Amino acid sequence: MAVIGLQAWVQKLDAADLPVLGRVIEQLNELTTNADTRVNEMSDAVLKDSNLTSQLLRVANSIHYNPGGGAINTVTRAIIQVGFEGVKGICISLLLVDQLLGAQPRERLLQSMARAFHAALQAKFLAPTVDQDVAEQVFVAALLFHVGELAVWSKGEIQADQLDDQLTEGVNEHDACEAVLGLQFRSLTRELVHRWHLSSLLEQALSSSSAPSASINAIRMGEAISQVSRFGWHSKEAQQVLKQVANVRKVSLAQATADAIRIADSAGELASVFGASGLVDFIPGSQDQALARLPVKADEKIQLTVLRELSSAAQLGADADHVYQLIVRGLHHGAGLARVAVVLVLKSKLVTRYAAGPDAVVWRERLHFNEASVQLFSEALLFKAPQWFSLERVNKSEHLFPVLIKELMGLQPCFIAPIEVCGRVVALLYADANGEALTDEQYASYCHFLQQGKYCLTAQAMRVKF
Repeated sequence: MAVIGLQAWVQKLDAADLPVLGRVIEQLNELTTNADTRVNEMSDAVLKDSNLTSQLLRVANSIHYNPGGGAINTVTRAIIQVGFEGVKGICISLLLVDQLLGAQPRERLLQSMARAFHAALQAKFLAPTVDQDVAEQVFVAALLFHVGELAVWSKGEIQADQLDDQLTEGVNEHDACEAVLGLQFRSLTRELVHRWHLSSLLEQALSSSSAPSASINAIRMGEAISQVSRFGWHSKEAQQVLKQVANVRKVSLAQATADAIRIADSAGELASVFGASGLVDFIPGSQDQALARLPVKADEKIQLTVLRELSSAAQLGADADHVYQLIVRGLHHGAGLARVAVVLVLKSKLVTRYAAGPDAVVWRERLHFNEASVQLFSEALLFKAPQWFSLERVNKSEHLFPVLIKELMGLQPCFIAPIEVCGRVVALLYADANGEALTDEQYASYCHFLQQGKYCLTAQAMRVKF
């Protein structure tokens, strides 16, 4: 039976042991808001969890929290160096990654958590105070701003699958959530924040106050930046938000944009520090700039590692989501293909769901179209073998590249092939070198990953069938 409604979802998350996260955060909040808390009390609370202790020390010694480089080898030293609120922020971030990401996180969870880290660091930067503790409180509130959504994508199981399908098919988020979950993400977030006593500042930020404080404005602006940046830093949507930020900060639009991009880069680095390196591809930072468009390098070790993972995935019956992620990672980081995309075939629609490279975020957001409207992809559905569109072939086939493709992908050499499973084309696999020449080695790797991916997806489909 489907889980429908607010209380049903709270009960489901209780059964998934997610309240452990809430209890630890509540305890940390009590310690950091109590003026009489001593350093050793905070230290004792953290030391109860040996894994959290070791992770805290690792993060505290990173350049983000310890730019001076002096060794921090005890929790007490970390509290003195980083501060009570800083240690709390580190612990909550670590717990969020540990409790929610898991071994094989779905892509929508990665996207949502990436936006959370991005929003948190943007909000911290915009916090209108020199008080580091207040800035850290803003960071935590922004990080947990979508905790309800994160919980659904992490623990929602079949309902999360159904919601994923609805969103992929183009149903708007409000209607999809209402139909599948019986609630909106924001309602679940409010309930969890209240039930788990996560943050009074976050409770205020989630309310519709007409006169918000400067800290709450920072949280909301950080959240807005993380949402619109996926359209591209110089898109109409992003520039509109950054104009508001520039006005509040009393700086130029160019300065506000440059700072936002710099903070986004830091957010990607910070996510890696917290053990969530998979989030980096979902945070659009300076990858939007020309510097990031330099050719990526092939790495045989990564190729072999991902191919081994694909082989294991076939034996273990991994789901399609995981297989597609592995194919994209192997081609981008292993074969050195600058831009890679898996375009799903959903009835008469083609939807770019998985992508890597400097334009990945924009592609996932905008490269959606009807099957018959984009000739290159429509024709690719009929191919029986992988196709290498050389520069000469591209120039002779310009009619296959309509305005949408030219705007989002450019007119350049590429590989493209259908992914066929049990006699049905389920997706298209696209890859290019972002303006550079493609090589025989890259084509061989492309074909290898394509075949391994088909094998994995077929094995998974046969398990479901029988």
